[in-house]
Amino acid sequence: MMALKTEDLFDKAMTLSKNVDDTFLELGRTLRQLLGRDPQLFQEIVAKSDIGRRKAYYLVDVSRVFDPLQVSRTRLKKVGWTKLMMIAKQVTQDNVDELLDLAEQNNVKELERMMRGEKPLGDSHCVLMYFSPEQYEELEEALLHYGARKAGHGRGLVEKEKALLNVIRKAMGRGEGDQAG
Repeated sequence: MMALKTEDLFDKAMTLSKNVDDTFLELGRTLRQLLGRDPQLFQEIVAKSDIGRRKAYYLVDVSRVFDPLQVSRTRLKKVGWTKLMMIAKQVTQDNVDELLDLAEQNNVKELERMMRGEKPLGDSHCVLMYFSPEQYEELEEALLHYGARKAGHGRGLVEKEKALLNVIRKAMGRGEGDQAG
């Protein structure tokens, strides 16, 4: 296989970046090659595409870790780049199957907890809500007031679940942290 010219890598990365969920393995490999050859063009991809700086580096890391391993690309694609990124720091040739099994059997939040060495929550529930920008600003203000914290670098809030329960308990006339129910 002939190596692509740097400009061709750039064009390929731009095309692949339009559908990250389906192309993340090839996109990660292309971004990694581009970063190695021309970091300035890599930064241009980040600026011109919708993938963003953090995701671009995550995809490079996923490629760096998983490309050399003997793992089915189909399996990696089914697991998805988000979970692969979570397990990448701990993956070796000896434990790759075990960690992929873990990623396949758990949702992102549970896997994240396990990778931090925490126990899974078990039968937890996910609540998805949509807010206008004004409504979200109000929500964020309330959550911060009741115990959530900014994660930093535009990464959202941490401990928002605990803060939301504090808001609910306050609204129901219970004290914050009161487990009555």
